[in-house]
Amino acid sequence: MTNMPKRRIFNQPGQPHFVTFSTYHRRRFLDSPETRDIVLEVLQQRLQSQQAQCSGFVVMPDHVHAILSGNDQFDISAFMQCWKKTSSYRIKRFFVQELLRYQQLCPEDCPIWQTGFYDFNLETDEKFTQKLKYMHNNPVVARLAENVSLWNWSSSRFYELGEPVGVTITSPI
Repeated sequence: MTNMPKRRIFNQPGQPHFVTFSTYHRRRFLDSPETRDIVLEVLQQRLQSQQAQCSGFVVMPDHVHAILSGNDQFDISAFMQCWKKTSSYRIKRFFVQELLRYQQLCPEDCPIWQTGFYDFNLETDEKFTQKLKYMHNNPVVARLAENVSLWNWSSSRFYELGEPVGVTITSPI
């Protein structure tokens, strides 16, 4: 049996990263509006503290997509580790306090997130636009919303309607 090589993350300064991460075993830990809000609150805090930018996002019931970038010192791996760790802690605390049925799905030693994340560098405007449309369309494909601007946990309302979405969006297009 051969070991798969570890996928390398290329942290090009200023280049946007399309990141995806999933809940543990794709459990629907983000079914409730409150848990999706936690993910976005922590994202906004991380953006401010790391002086990073978000150009788009969507929070689905079992995964998250975002387009993130930063200055020369921006480290996507460190950013993601902190975002996932902090949101995991807050989601578990929410489950214990508010959603006892989820507490049964997620015992104390159960992680909220799968280990790692998928990172894809967006080297062209075309790739950026493709990934932005792809993630904004996720709730429609999953039949969670009739059109992209009706899903509250996405940056699509910023792009479609010019509305605030709870996370500061830096639009390169």
